[in-house]
Amino acid sequence: MIAVKSRPATAGTSPAPQPPIPVPGRSRFVWTGRLSAFLLLGAVLVSLGGGGLLDVGSAYSLQARAQSLHAHWTSMVANGIPETDLAALEREWKDSQASRIIGASAMFWLPGGAGTIDRWQAESDRIWASDLSRYRSDALVAEQSLHGVLVPETHAQRKARLDAFAESTTPLDFATLRDEWTLQARLVPLDQRIASSVAGVGGLLQKANKLGIRSDPAADLLARADAYTGLETKERLARAEMLTRSLAGLQSNLQGRLAAAAVTQQAFQHATEEIALATLYGLDVSSYQSRVAGNHAAFARVLTAGEFAAITADLKQVAAGADHAVYVALSQTRVIPGVAFIYQNHPLSCEEAATSMALTHQGIHLSQDQILHEVGADLRPMYVDGAGRVRWANAYETFVGNVNGSESNYTGLGTFYPPLVRVARAHGSRILAYGSMSAATIYARVIAGHPVVAFATWDWAWHPRRDYLSYDGQWIPWIGPVFASHVYVVVGVGPNRVLVNDPIRGEAIVFP
Repeated sequence: MIAVKSRPATAGTSPAPQPPIPVPGRSRFVWTGRLSAFLLLGAVLVSLGGGGLLDVGSAYSLQARAQSLHAHWTSMVANGIPETDLAALEREWKDSQASRIIGASAMFWLPGGAGTIDRWQAESDRIWASDLSRYRSDALVAEQSLHGVLVPETHAQRKARLDAFAESTTPLDFATLRDEWTLQARLVPLDQRIASSVAGVGGLLQKANKLGIRSDPAADLLARADAYTGLETKERLARAEMLTRSLAGLQSNLQGRLAAAAVTQQAFQHATEEIALATLYGLDVSSYQSRVAGNHAAFARVLTAGEFAAITADLKQVAAGADHAVYVALSQTRVIPGVAFIYQNHPLSCEEAATSMALTHQGIHLSQDQILHEVGADLRPMYVDGAGRVRWANAYETFVGNVNGSESNYTGLGTFYPPLVRVARAHGSRILAYGSMSAATIYARVIAGHPVVAFATWDWAWHPRRDYLSYDGQWIPWIGPVFASHVYVVVGVGPNRVLVNDPIRGEAIVFP
């Protein structure tokens, strides 16, 4: 160590300034201006710790290794190593670079510097291996979890993930796969819920289209749902919740509209039936029809359950109005004028006589015998087959048996409405309806001014049927031979009675 002698102090005088004593272990000294500059170089080259000369080349080499290792830490962070895992090493690096001698850290001038770098290297390798193993394990767990929620999954779908796993080499690679697969696993139930909602909305839209209901804003929302399927995972996750809520809201909205529309459709049906019945009675229903038409137009425009409810309320008023008009009509007695009375001139020609009477209302005069001639007759006798079934001609096609015969002894039966309708039309008659009709329909026709040829029983009582099998294989309804059927012309209706022209007994009032 270099020492500088001090001059003794003289009594009564101030001591001369002394150069500072160099402090071991530091590379800088404070000198007086007199000290030769060469002493600085000598001080640097003298051992700071134990008197031996240091290898300047080794210090620079250690500094270069340390810098390279520090750069490697930056690369490790870029490849997925958390900065926190390298924080302790970074602190040591920072401390090592606080004091430098001729471009190298003071640490690397001291014995043990190489050991420090070796330790840094070993710790770096350990951190890399540990994080790589951890992230690889995390990625594998994420892949297995995703596979579990995707069941059933095709082999090709999973192979793509396993190939990506096999090609990964850094913690960042595995962390990226882990995060992606974890997000996908979270998205699977969300995607399934969205897909289910879209399917549900689609089904509701089909029902809405059948009912003629507008579907706004379904088109816009379904377009958003379709675009959602093409988004990246993070973007889907960001939008999934809002899209799910929107679809659920749309489903609820459509379900509410469908429920309300179904009630409205029933109201349309009821109103239409009441108007149709009022029409049968010959009532003026034009105002009701106009309101129904307006409601149909409004039905195609509405978008809320409340608007459907308003239409329903108006239709109920229409139905009630038409029903009341029918009630008023039924409370009055109506008799059709211009229907001539004609007695039947054969034991079984009641249907021909009734048809003749009804035709006179239209100014058509056709005798019973002319009608019988044009209807034609199948005179083949009845027989009972091996199965005990009565076999006879088809009354829906022609007159069955002899018009002067009798049902009780199977010598004659008569004919049903189809041949009579054919003959009446051939002579220019306008037939409004034929076939099976309810009593209410018959009353309505009569109130509207149209006579009705009605097939009933002789005593107006109910009797069990004894249908027979026609020659051509059809079952024919029949109550004979014990009880006889009969044909009338209904010409009047009152609140509690029906007026008929009976071709045997004359005009008769029937109490239903």
